[in-house]
Amino acid sequence: MKEDINRKLKRLDDDTEKIFESIEDLSEDQLKNQTYGWSLVQVMSHLNEAEKASLKYMQKKVQAGDKMQNSRMGNKVRMWLTNLGLKSSLKWGAPSYISNPPEYDLNEIKEQWADTRKAIHSFVEEYPDKWLEKLVYKHPMAGRQNLNGAVDSFVYHQIHHIHQIKRIRKKMNS
Repeated sequence: MKEDINRKLKRLDDDTEKIFESIEDLSEDQLKNQTYGWSLVQVMSHLNEAEKASLKYMQKKVQAGDKMQNSRMGNKVRMWLTNLGLKSSLKWGAPSYISNPPEYDLNEIKEQWADTRKAIHSFVEEYPDKWLEKLVYKHPMAGRQNLNGAVDSFVYHQIHHIHQIKRIRKKMNS
């Protein structure tokens, strides 16, 4: 199961690299342009902040150890349905605690996001196999999830915002 989680983390990292490649031709002013809603830097900041908050929650949750509840089919179904929505190009608002992302310059967000991802990789690496079916994560829409569901949500959340980045780029080029 951890092999599957690590494959998903690799995809997450690869997709993040593609995001940075897709904006490398833009100036700082273009990256911070809020004409179309969030700026591109704010989108990336939001993704980082969501992952960082999720990691913090999971780091706290694992302190319960074996007392964490086990995942059930309903948890997986809710995550699957949520991921279907995230994979689409539908739009919806962010949870209030991460709805106003800070705006950094591109190098700052790259550095911060790399630090967050490094911490996520370490968390997964150190996570005991015996807890892989424990509910360690809480998704704002899908509810409690195991570690696999958490990483799934990171992947699909990022896919959702890749659609947003493409919409912003398209409008900038109009």
